Amino acid sequence: MKVNEEVILFFSVLKWVVLASLIGCVTGLAATAFISVIHLVIEQSNEYQYVFYFLPLSFFIANLLSQFVLKRHLGTDALIAAINKNYGRIEGTFIPTKVINVVLILATGGSAGKESPCAQLGAGIGSVWATLLRVDDVDRRKMVLCGFCAGFACVFGAPLAGALFGIEVLAVGVILYDVLLPAFVASITAYQISSAFGITFFYYPLDFVPTFEEGFFIRLLLSGVFFGLCAYALIQMIKRTSSWTAAIPIWRPMKGLLGGFVLVGLTLLFSRDYLGLGLNLMENCLKGAHVVGYAFLLKAVFTVITLSISRSGSVITPVLFIGATAGSFFGDLLGVDQATFAAVGFVSVLAGATNTPIAMSVMAIELFGAAVAPYAAVSCVISFLMSGHQSLYTSQVLSVSKSRALNTELGKEIKDIEEMSRRIDNRLIRWFRKRFERHKNN
Repeated sequence: MKVNEEVILFFSVLKWVVLASLIGCVTGLAATAFISVIHLVIEQSNEYQYVFYFLPLSFFIANLLSQFVLKRHLGTDALIAAINKNYGRIEGTFIPTKVINVVLILATGGSAGKESPCAQLGAGIGSVWATLLRVDDVDRRKMVLCGFCAGFACVFGAPLAGALFGIEVLAVGVILYDVLLPAFVASITAYQISSAFGITFFYYPLDFVPTFEEGFFIRLLLSGVFFGLCAYALIQMIKRTSSWTAAIPIWRPMKGLLGGFVLVGLTLLFSRDYLGLGLNLMENCLKGAHVVGYAFLLKAVFTVITLSISRSGSVITPVLFIGATAGSFFGDLLGVDQATFAAVGFVSVLAGATNTPIAMSVMAIELFGAAVAPYAAVSCVISFLMSGHQSLYTSQVLSVSKSRALNTELGKEIKDIEEMSRRIDNRLIRWFRKRFERHKNN
């Protein structure tokens, strides 16, 4: 007897609603526990004004644990590669074994975030359920991705944006429609679980009235260019500083000790505003309060040092801080509402740095309200284009070129494209050098 197509689709939908809800519940509980611990630790440490003096010690211990105890830890980049290439299977553990490192770094004021450990925790839960249920590779990939998205939803406080971010971050220019339903269900479930257990989220609707007066839209377009260049610069800073610190021929824990002393010195020179998550300064920007124009540059420096030295924590919260303060600076520079452009920068810089313009456009709706969202979306797309074929996550697959004028090989990971470009650049440099020497000798 031929089974009706609608019956098959109904049971397929039912299957994924059940599986995604299960993964979302467990991820929500795990993420709630992790976030609660992080918030408790940060609150306790904030009571001690000079806790940042322990940064050298925390960086030393974090690097010591990474080198000798947590060697099998796998970060978000490895997880993205596993989902893209190996159906979510990976050697090592999805569970973020460096949670203790993240706690150490955030407790003493390191400039990092908490998003990646939650996403890795969710992916690990999805992988465990896939193994227990003995599903095939295709379903395993979906289940791992459900947990991945649910983890982001819990820390973003934006379930739809969290789900879309987890999907969109896998490949530049591609959305996996077959996983949208389970990703949405898992993310919304995890978000509701976290909310029910008292986790509060960053939510700040703006009193924004759309207007085209005084060239507002032109300034908005210019802001997208500015935020894209900020994203590109941040990616290059992190990449080059990480390479430079890795090449320093000293014991890795000692690098952590020295990096901690550098951050202590910078904190004494400027202020504590650029340590930790920096949520208070972000809120001030979104309220339209005046913030020093170079705040986004200082936060970038603090973040680059923290991540390149400690190799623990997430870059997403610092990027949101950089975006909000850069937007405030841009608004002040051009004489427009600083709160509006702080909100636009909040989502746009991350859109450019991670190639996720759709997820960040949806985040603008969920966090700041529908009125500002269309304008934020325009800025997000421009930032995405201006950041080039770069990303904070180099395991992203480049599926679409950002311009037909660029001769870019598609279907490869961004790190492979960067390596290929580097080789071409080196060949060109050698060719020009030979031509110059030949001309000089003649």
